[in-house]
Amino acid sequence: MTCSPSKNLIEQNSDVVVTSMVGKISTSIDNSFVYDYKKTKFVPPNGKTLLIQGQTKEGINEYRDYFQYKEYPGAWSAYWAVTQSTGIKEPFVNITRSTQDHQFLVEHFDNMALHSAMWLVGKWDVAKNTYSGMYDGVIKEYCDWVKTVNRPVYLRIGYEFDGPHNLLEPIDYVKAYKHVVNIMRKEGVTNVAYVWHSYASKPYKEYPVKDWYPGDDYVDWVAISVFFQPYEDIFNHRETNDVLNFAKSHKKPVMIAEANPVLGISKKDTNVWDEWFVDFFSFCYEKNIKAIAFINEDWQRLDIDGIEDWKDARLYNNDIIAKAWIKEVSKDRYLKQSTGLFEQLGYLKE
Repeated sequence: MTCSPSKNLIEQNSDVVVTSMVGKISTSIDNSFVYDYKKTKFVPPNGKTLLIQGQTKEGINEYRDYFQYKEYPGAWSAYWAVTQSTGIKEPFVNITRSTQDHQFLVEHFDNMALHSAMWLVGKWDVAKNTYSGMYDGVIKEYCDWVKTVNRPVYLRIGYEFDGPHNLLEPIDYVKAYKHVVNIMRKEGVTNVAYVWHSYASKPYKEYPVKDWYPGDDYVDWVAISVFFQPYEDIFNHRETNDVLNFAKSHKKPVMIAEANPVLGISKKDTNVWDEWFVDFFSFCYEKNIKAIAFINEDWQRLDIDGIEDWKDARLYNNDIIAKAWIKEVSKDRYLKQSTGLFEQLGYLKE
């Protein structure tokens, strides 16, 4: 059975459109952001960027099903809380009505890294309870598990630490962060890179980002969130650039740990590509971003305070957007699942 001439023409026209869309991305690199990294681990080689996808079990399965004949990303994302170990060794449906399951990702996907996020906030005295030792048993349980996964793990301790929504005082965050790392080192964990993840927008109580920094010996990667910045002017976004310049001054690689066009991906038009994706990818090239974690999510189905206006922003809402995404991330620049991935990240598989 062969395709009809009209169908072939439609596919050819689609390919032309997608090629034009991806061609709008600037691949120029600011050489001032190409520097030697110090006191870090699991960094892609020069000219390479680790591709990460997330962030729920449901979203990961949807992404896998839609792009079933394409290469998987180099890592999946998963979340857990310092207060409890659920979602690590067994599935956990949290208050957002979505599922987290680290073990599922390990068991079903070989030759992939893991992007793991530890929820740790200031409210309910979570940070204070962390450094006072209340959750040491949970941290040690995570240590026991993570030592068995035989892959590089990027752990974001208290992700978006400076976000107003987390109510974290810098002094409490730094003490909690160091406490977690100290335990993990004492427990003999060697396959974890510690990620210091800024909200990269207006910070809690206007504290400067340096106030939350635990120190070079405790941070392997610096990370940011990218949600609204590309709609505005990400290249001149003050807080975003403050974090990137801070990372450069400390010789740390930068990861975009959470990213999504939260105003939605329409089924009817591809405007979001020009409004968000073009500057997002161009920024990643220019600033030499070493890892990108895209959240493929319908925010309307999650019960999260403060994001009621966020929309359905799954890539496959629009076939053309999905094809443009795949065309860009299929480039050799992006590290995806492969038998050679761990070697490229500097991790020796046992």
